[in-house]
This record gives sequence, structure tokens and C-alpha cells, in this order.
Amino acid sequence: MTLEHGITREPIQAALTAGEDPASKVRSLKNLYQHWAQGASIPELVRPVVARSWSRAGSLGKGIVPLDSAAIGERRESNQELNGLVGLFRDRLLSMATQAGNQLVISDQQGYVLWVHGPSTVRRRSDGIGFIPGARWREADVGTNGIGAAMAERAPVQIFGPEHAREEQHSWVCTSAPVINPCTTGLVGTITLAGSFRTAHPHSLALATSVAREAESMLRAAHALKMQHLALSTAVPKGEYLLVDAQGSVAAAHGYSVGSRVSLPRSMSEGQNWIAGVGLVDARSTAGGWVLLRTQEDASLELIAGTNPQAVVHSPSGATRIPLSAKHWQILALLASCPSGVALQELQQLWPAGTPNVTIRAEISRLRSKLHGLIVSRPYRLVVPVVP
Repeated sequence: MTLEHGITREPIQAALTAGEDPASKVRSLKNLYQHWAQGASIPELVRPVVARSWSRAGSLGKGIVPLDSAAIGERRESNQELNGLVGLFRDRLLSMATQAGNQLVISDQQGYVLWVHGPSTVRRRSDGIGFIPGARWREADVGTNGIGAAMAERAPVQIFGPEHAREEQHSWVCTSAPVINPCTTGLVGTITLAGSFRTAHPHSLALATSVAREAESMLRAAHALKMQHLALSTAVPKGEYLLVDAQGSVAAAHGYSVGSRVSLPRSMSEGQNWIAGVGLVDARSTAGGWVLLRTQEDASLELIAGTNPQAVVHSPSGATRIPLSAKHWQILALLASCPSGVALQELQQLWPAGTPNVTIRAEISRLRSKLHGLIVSRPYRLVVPVVP
């Protein structure tokens, strides 16, 4: 059984097909696991998602040291997005998980298990392998497992029996789905159904995936209400502006052509700021975010070559460093050497002969979006001075 998911590039594959014998599957996987565990290459028969996880898996000798109860409580309270979804996860998953002999495990964006619900018999078994509140289950901590693989893949996964990196987990099946905030693309947490490998079924993967998507829809709806409230409660000025929340999500705009989100600098403060893709703005704080006004203050550009080329935009608010690809640095160096501008034909010298014009224009467009407002066309030229 496979499911399509918008984040991964390949279909999501359950560990077993409907009707497949779990015990027989364990025996077939045991040989593949032993081959890998003894230091050999990963066999081709290993599922691609598992092969990738085995290649990433950290040290298998690390002990699991869980957080204390106070630290667990702090992590629960600090992750407001995840905390607000726990009720949904219980309502949608706990009853069915219990009937299937599984437990429901909810972990945060760093892989810490924060809630475990389910039959006491399953919980006693999970206690024995350290699958308890406060434990961190990233791949780097315990090797291949459902939570860690789902975090790394940013997609639902089902890890069955000997697909786990640690042998004490080979009697388990873990079906995990990450919850990703669709507005920020940040990982909120992971939901997992875990139990004996004999309970494995592709429907578990479908269920966990469906509930994760429902949670993401709730986050999207909550974000839309937040943006609406910000737009209605903020007195916006005349002229060109952007109204954004503290994370850069755009609530309102006039005179700007931007997407739903801009990348705010980490050191955002009131006054002059350079924002990639927007340009130089006068930032004014408001309840819940920022009003960004277009400004005509002077800026200059510095080009830094080397193994990690950069463009440094100097403005009254300070310096903003923008990483560049080698090609983007070459384009800027050419523009800097020709203050009056260059035509597309002159830029073609930076590419192999025969490169389509559409490819060249697309690359220049990407560079212009990085340095919004600093490069104009017809001809292509910099509108700010380049400093040595």
C-alpha cells in the first residue's frame, strides 16, 4: 500500500502489505539486518526509506537518558502548537490504537517523547526499551526508528521489526507521521502508533498520515485567523508597506509583490533593516508583528569571493550577509565591473556556449529575488554602488 504525500518525493510505503504474515516478514528482514549490522553495505532489498535511515543512523551504543518530570512539563508548555493538538490526537487515535494493541506516542520537534497513552501491557514493554516520556528518539540518539526517520524524512514512515537499528526494538512496529506547520514549514512534532510487530498493518500508516494532515489543516486555519486579526487590528500607513507577524508571514501588503512569507533577519529591530527579497525598509513594531515601510535610504554592496562567496549589503541599520552560489557571484562581479549595465548577450559569456536564454534569465531572476531592488533590467545593472 502506498500513499501520496506533498512533502516527500516518493510514495509513502507501508512496511507490510495487507495479509502479509508478520512473522515471515521478520525472518526475511533478519538476514538483511545482520548483513548491514556486520558492517557490510546496505542490501538492495531494503526499502529505500529504511536504507536512507540506516545510512544516517547514529551510534547504536548510546544510552537513553530521559529528561526529568520538570523538564518534560516545561517542554509541553513551551510548545503551544503541539500542546493545542494533543486533544485531537487522543480523540482520533487513542481508541483505535488501544483496540489494536498499540500505544499513542507524541513527541516534539526535537524528538523528545512528551506523551505516551495506551494499554498498560504495551507501556510496560516500551518502558523496558526506554521508549518513555522524556527520552529523545532521533536517529542520532537511537538509530533507525519511527520517530527519528519521520523527522529526517519529513514524511510518514512505518518501521517494522528488524528495520529498527537496535535489536531490542525488533519485536516492535512503529508508525510515525510528522506534523509540519504549513505556514512556517517548521516541524511541530511527531505522532506514533507503536506496538508488537504482529499488529503491523498498512491501515495504521494511512490513519497516522490522515490525522497529521488534519492537524496541519488546523494549524493553517489558526494561522489564517491570526493574520486576519493582525490586519484588522493594525493601523497601516499610507504608501507602500508590508504588515507581517513576528515570523515573517504577510498579513497585508500595498505596493509590494511578495509571497505569503518573507525572511526577517534574526536581529530584527526598529529602524532601517535589509530584508532579502524585499529590500531596505523602515521597520516599526506593532502588536503581533511589524509594519515594514519602503525607504529610499542609501545602501551599498560589497562582494566577497572565496570558497563561500557572499554579498554584503551595507545600510544604515548595519550589514546583511547574503550567501551566493558561484554563478551568482560571477554575475554580480560582472555587473559591478560595468556600472552602466550589461545586456543578456554579455551575460551569456558566464555560461557554456549554447545555454538557452531562458536558463540564463531564470538564474538572474533568482539572484534579483535575493537582492530585491538592487538589480534592475534593460540593461541589467546595479542601482547601488559597489564598495571595495
